Amino acid sequence: MQIKKQLFFLVVFVYPFIGFSQKNIDLLILNKKYDQALTEIEKQIETHPKAGLYLKQGMIYQNLQDYQQALQAFTTGLQFAPDNIELLSQAAESFSILGNNIDAINFYTQASDLAPENLSMAAKLGRVYINLKDYKAAYEVFSSIYELDSTNVYWNKQLAYAAFRTFKREQASYLYEKVLEANPRDHSSYSNLIHTYNWKKEGGKILETVDKGLAQFPNDPELLYERAMYMYKTKQYGLAMENFDNFLKFEKDPAYETMMNIAISTYFADYVEKALERFNKLMQLNPNDPLVMYYQSLCYKKMNDFEKSEELMQWAIDASTPNYVAEMYHHLGQIYGQQRKFSESVIALEKAHELNPEKKEVLFEIATTYEEFNSNKTLALNYYRVYLEEVGDGGKNRIYALDRIEKLKEDLFFEE
Repeated sequence: MQIKKQLFFLVVFVYPFIGFSQKNIDLLILNKKYDQALTEIEKQIETHPKAGLYLKQGMIYQNLQDYQQALQAFTTGLQFAPDNIELLSQAAESFSILGNNIDAINFYTQASDLAPENLSMAAKLGRVYINLKDYKAAYEVFSSIYELDSTNVYWNKQLAYAAFRTFKREQASYLYEKVLEANPRDHSSYSNLIHTYNWKKEGGKILETVDKGLAQFPNDPELLYERAMYMYKTKQYGLAMENFDNFLKFEKDPAYETMMNIAISTYFADYVEKALERFNKLMQLNPNDPLVMYYQSLCYKKMNDFEKSEELMQWAIDASTPNYVAEMYHHLGQIYGQQRKFSESVIALEKAHELNPEKKEVLFEIATTYEEFNSNKTLALNYYRVYLEEVGDGGKNRIYALDRIEKLKEDLFFEE
């Protein structure tokens, strides 16, 4: 009899109170009174912990952008309901926001397996794959979605991007075209669609897409740049210069590479003085760029200042060979020498010195190599002398070279 009274008390008094508390929590969340809602949830968890309470707690923390606390709530809730799709997906979203894409994939995959009909869940999984640059997996996910629903513009855009990154260019073009038909104000898709076209074969489509984009976004620097670059790639330098000049009206801080293309277009459009002015500005930004020196030289050549042109062309040549190439030849010469391939060794060492005349010790190595394998010691003697002239008093092998010169001179005297 006593037990029946206790049960009656629970049904009549406790359960209605719990129901009231849940409605109270929902009302607090609806009114964005998150602190009060969290306090109420904590009270409920102390007496009746449930997956639903942890879900609400986690979503409040998400609204507060406290994703670490949100994760703790969601994962705790999963201890009570491991197959709760909402908890799995919300945990996955928090992982993704925090940059933990690997765990996000794990949780989204679990949720998608439990609810394969939930395409928005699958799309979130696909987006995480894109974040990880696993474009093949992303393509597979969005392709599966497309088979079930080909009308969702956002999902089609993701599939287009994944298709482009997996070298399915024609499919990417088709999808981006459809995306822009449905949403012509999608700025990024204009640029993406342009890059799916082959500029040699589909130039008309590139310009058509640029014009459609500019109709929606007049004077947009990115689209103006695409137009100018098409003219540049197709060697229509006069049009390229005009389009680049238009681009510069709206882009006040162009990249160095862009400034280079602008200057080159100006040169080939036969505006030599204007081109030189632009190359001079590039020289101020990067004094060691051999390409800038090369075009400066060509400008002076057209202006008949051959002395200046010669100077700049020589600088361009000197700057064009990276030091590491000379170092490679140096090592190659030593490798040949170790194998007693002396002729090949000398050729490689001479190339190293030619590419970098500052590698003066290479001359010493050439001399010792000639001395070892060539019966005509005159070649070795001459290289020892050149070496001493180059290094002066600072050569680390100077004393040895002097001794070898004296010895070789004696040998040559007796041979005579």
